[in-house]
Amino acid sequence: MKYLSMIAALMFAGSAFAVDCVDCHNAINVEEHAEMEANIETCNDCHSLTDAHELDTDLHTPDLTITECADCHEVK
Repeated sequence: MKYLSMIAALMFAGSAFAVDCVDCHNAINVEEHAEMEANIETCNDCHSLTDAHELDTDLHTPDLTITECADCHEVK
């Protein structure tokens, strides 16, 4: 059972890190958005992010910053 949990966690982590925004979208200027102190709520307000994307709310809190997004996702 311990190994099953470990495998499930690794598969989940791999799938979360596999998402590259630039596969479907133009690159995001992270520096510009960081200066604006953009976070996920800002993305939703300006770009209707949640209309087209289902976010895991356990990982993606509303105060998650654009630089934190760029840590896991290829946005530039």
